[in-house]
Order: sequence, then structure tokens, then C-alpha cells
Amino acid sequence: MKILRIVSTLNPEAGGPVSVFSAAVISVAAAGAEIECLTLLTPGKDISKFPDYERMVERGVKVHAFRNVSEAVLFLGRSITSFDIVHVDGCWDPLCVLAISIAKLTGRAAVVTPHETLTYEELQRTKSTFRLAIKRLLRLYYRALIDCIVYSSALEQRDSLRHPNAVVVPHPVFDDTEGARPVAIREGFAAAGRIELGYLGRFHFKKKLETIVSAAVRTADVGLLVAGSGPKDYEESVRALSRSDDRVKWLGFVQKNRREEFFRSIDVLVLASEYECFGMSAAEALIRGIPVIVSERVGIADDVREMRAGFVVEGEVESLADAFAGCSKLALAQYREMQENALAVAERYSFSAHANAQLGVYAALRT
Repeated sequence: MKILRIVSTLNPEAGGPVSVFSAAVISVAAAGAEIECLTLLTPGKDISKFPDYERMVERGVKVHAFRNVSEAVLFLGRSITSFDIVHVDGCWDPLCVLAISIAKLTGRAAVVTPHETLTYEELQRTKSTFRLAIKRLLRLYYRALIDCIVYSSALEQRDSLRHPNAVVVPHPVFDDTEGARPVAIREGFAAAGRIELGYLGRFHFKKKLETIVSAAVRTADVGLLVAGSGPKDYEESVRALSRSDDRVKWLGFVQKNRREEFFRSIDVLVLASEYECFGMSAAEALIRGIPVIVSERVGIADDVREMRAGFVVEGEVESLADAFAGCSKLALAQYREMQENALAVAERYSFSAHANAQLGVYAALRT
């Protein structure tokens, strides 16, 4: 079985889906599958310097990169019969749309990981009437042609296009292919005297950072470390909510090599998003033994609730403040139990767990 995995760009500026893509490819390759990638070059930038390109090449994955969609389609025309399965990431990019048509015309199995693009939430955020009409048509296109849709969480599946062969495969977050397992980055609380909450991510209205800050400043015995950045006006308005409260510290954008330091400085990570089909920053906390507070509209909320690895809240100021107050009263033994539960949840986000599930999807399509 040979797989061609397609994404429109590996440019890290495109955000989280790019890193998820490379991790998924590496995990499947590590499980022994024959997999190659197809993508487009980024004008004015050297793809060989992109972290996710480097990761895949270092693990022996062949990456085909072309200047434009036309060149990529020519490659597909020449080479697609050497692959059994075509798996695209994202739905709206012309390369992905065309790849699905070519796959079906040549009898290949077609799979899509939509990264939230097939959700009703995505439709509601589309302001342009024309773009909305195009997206509705493309939803019908995918319903008709796709053999399998891979959602990242039950939340995304519940809120997305219905399909007779839709499955949930959580994103791969930690690499256990060389024997590494999730371990707590420390025992107990980060510091004495108060609970340190943390936020890590973009400053964007859907992340509801203003709600997190408002809840923190009204809750005694908690601090808040905010890591990230965003549009100047929005960032200034959110910063203003903390006034002169020195319990809220603004770290700015945290590079990947400083993330361990950030996680070592917090006791609980908070992700109160309006909508998040998975919740990567919360998953990254869990694999380090850091409990989380997440809103009902974060994809991994079901896992957090089931395994008691934190708190699942409505995501408004009152519910967050109640959760923050509950954290401030945690005894060390209670916190340690939550740490253990966080690590148990994290097992679901390993590379091997992802690969086993994904290869099961591919095998079912070949029978």
C-alpha cells in the first residue's frame, strides 16, 4: 500500500495544520507505511528551511514540491497510478480539490483531513455570499467523491458534514516511535503560594483571551502567564483588561525552544475557545502532565472530562472564574492525581496511536 499525502503549503506561517500534517506523515512512515508528500513552494522562501519539511526529509519521507498548481497537477497525472491512496489536508485549496478528482478518475481511494473546514462553524464565519456559495458546493463535492473523512475529534465530527465513512483519529502530538512516553515535567505545583494558570496561542477573538484575563483578575490566589501575540489593536484591548495587576504577565510570542520553560512555569493551561476542533496547546500541556481548563467547544474536552484531567467549562467569565477558584484550592494530592490523569489522556495522542488508527482507515479502504 502506497500513500500520497497532499497539503497546499509547508510554510510555518500557515499555522497549526502544517505541523499536524508533518507529524501525521512521520507517524505513518515510522509504522512502516510507504508514504510520500505533495505540496507547493512558497514564493520568495526556501522550502528546505521550513521546519516541517526538514522533519519529514530527516525521517526519510520524499517530498514533491512544485511552483504552482499546474505543475503539481502534471505530476499527479504522471504519477498517481503508482499510489493506492490519495489523502489531502484541507478542503478549499485548488490543489486538494483537483487531487480528489484525479484520484477518483484513476480509481484511487480518496481521504480528507479537513482541519475544521467542513464544520458549520466555518460556514458561519464566512462573510462573503459568493465564498459561502462556493463552500456549500464544495461540501457537496466532497460528500460525493470522498471515500473517508478523518476528523480530529468527536466535536469536529458532530459539527461537520455528514458522511457514511467518517472516523475520528486524534492528531499526533508526541513522538513515541523511539520509546519515549509522556512524562510529567515536574512533580507538584510550579511555585508556592498560588496557582499559575497559562495561555499559549494566537491572540484571536475566537480564542476568547479577553474572557480568560477577565476571569483571572477577579480570582484570588491565581496568576496568569500569557504567551502569544496578535493584531496590535486586539492585543492592546486585552492587555488593558489586566490593568496594573502584576499577577498577569505577558510573555509575547514564545518560540518553540522556549515552550518547555513556559510549561514548567504553569500549573494549569487554559483554552476557552469559542470553537477549536482539537486544541493543540491543551494537548501539548497534557503530554507534559499539566492539567487543563477547556471550554465545551474544544475538541479534546470529551477526553479531559472522561479522564478527569482538568475542568471542562462553558467558557464564559463566571464559569472560568469558578474553575480558577477551584484550582486555587487544590491540595497537592489532588493535583498529583490530575497530573497522572493528564498523562493517561496523552497516550491517545501518541504518534503510534495515530499511525495505528490511520493505517486501519487505509486498510479498510483497500478491502
